[in-house]
Amino acid sequence: MQIKQLIKLMPSLLLGAALIGNASAKDVAAPLLLHPSTASEAVAIAAYKEMPAENFSKMVNTAFENAGFSLRTSERMKDGTVRYTFAYPVAMEGQVQNIEVVLRTDENIDKKGRCATCFLRTTVLTDFADLQQAPWMLQYAVNRQILPAIDQAYASIQQDGQAFMDGSLGFDYKNQWQGEKNLYENSFVGIEQTRLKSTVIDAYRAAGFIFQGDVRKDLRVSYLVFSFPVDPDQAEGVVYKISVASQLDASDRCYPCEITEVYDPYQKLPAAGLSGMSKRLTLESRFAASRALALEKLKNSTAQFLRAGTMFTMPPKPAPLGSPRPHIKPIAVT
Repeated sequence: MQIKQLIKLMPSLLLGAALIGNASAKDVAAPLLLHPSTASEAVAIAAYKEMPAENFSKMVNTAFENAGFSLRTSERMKDGTVRYTFAYPVAMEGQVQNIEVVLRTDENIDKKGRCATCFLRTTVLTDFADLQQAPWMLQYAVNRQILPAIDQAYASIQQDGQAFMDGSLGFDYKNQWQGEKNLYENSFVGIEQTRLKSTVIDAYRAAGFIFQGDVRKDLRVSYLVFSFPVDPDQAEGVVYKISVASQLDASDRCYPCEITEVYDPYQKLPAAGLSGMSKRLTLESRFAASRALALEKLKNSTAQFLRAGTMFTMPPKPAPLGSPRPHIKPIAVT
């Protein structure tokens, strides 16, 4: 497959590819899935009537070519379906790979060669299954380069075909590109994995957390485990973790490494001793202040390594520590 060939030509991504290859498909987190409309079945988004079939085909081809795609094949089926295969040049690691996109239309043509009803559908990536297994940075590159081009093509079609569009259906297309998104809260590139972990540990220690250890979950993810003191005389504390999901380049630098906060605000807290009652009353305010301080320190010390186009994301404020766990009502079966 073309995508597999590209990975072989990208030595700096081989370690990341190996990590992905050792996980089952259903366990693999994929940046491509941040834009699920790319992977979905092709659905109709607009219908055209009384438009010359030749003009309809030309409108589709021109829109995609002007957006940077090149037409590879155009195949008309017996049922009136036309399958257009376009290619888009994605630049990555000094290599350029043509990623194929398929657009299917349903062209019901009358005796005059006009659209009785011609349906325009969404695009689908032909190599989606392989791309989903590819290194994350390649998937991010595909998202960043192809999705805006697809959006541009559909915007052109909407404008150019407006006179023949079936107004009762409208143009039901939503832009796929919404800006850079990370799989996890924050994504870093170019920093050594050990240095990133040390930076996280230092930020939380300086804010009053106690580092407990680095626990590996699987080949890709590990947890930096901390404890936040509940009472001054107790060893037990609030369990708090930072997840580090890593793919590395040939120099063992993050390409990328992504971190996210992992902890349960509803966790059972250790019983408070008599000497610790006053501290227990201030636990939530102390924890919230220390957490905010650690995140701010982490933001300042990692700014230069953020993946291009992204910003440091502060995770939302969780429920207060010690809150009762919400009761999930069972779904009523009728």
